[in-house]
Amino acid sequence: MWRQRLPTLRIHSANGASTLIQKFGVTVAGLVAGAMIGAGNLVVTAAAEEAEPPPYEGHIQCETEGDLSTCQIDLWLTRGYRAFSQCQVCHGLTGDGSTIGPSLVRKLREIDLDRFMEVVVNGYEGQIGVMPGWGTNPNVMNYIDQLYAYLLARADGVLPAGRLKRYDR
Repeated sequence: MWRQRLPTLRIHSANGASTLIQKFGVTVAGLVAGAMIGAGNLVVTAAAEEAEPPPYEGHIQCETEGDLSTCQIDLWLTRGYRAFSQCQVCHGLTGDGSTIGPSLVRKLREIDLDRFMEVVVNGYEGQIGVMPGWGTNPNVMNYIDQLYAYLLARADGVLPAGRLKRYDR
């Protein structure tokens, strides 16, 4: 399912000052903690941040939980599905791969948004073949966020393959 955010580290001093450290690592935390020790007592707490919702959240409605055949999507995700038509030639009608392109459903479980953008824009040379870059294609780039959300929803198992009905009509 959707990936969790990195844990945060909050450092509190006795005088009420608080510093939030995220994604920087022990060195920065140690420097800030060391600087705050001179200010008085120090309390360090670590807590996981709330998970950022997946990009498809709020764009899918299913009548029956667990029954993907009852799911409908809005215009935003429909645009992602339409952008996916550029990918279907190599990655298959369902995105599960073909003889010339790997499964995007599996790949989206392994990569993040930044890597997805890099590959779509610049292309990729892999074991099966070469994927061209789509960075100049407006049918892809104008809907890149929707494409990512659609494919991630497929990878996370919350959408079935194929064209879905829209609930916002």
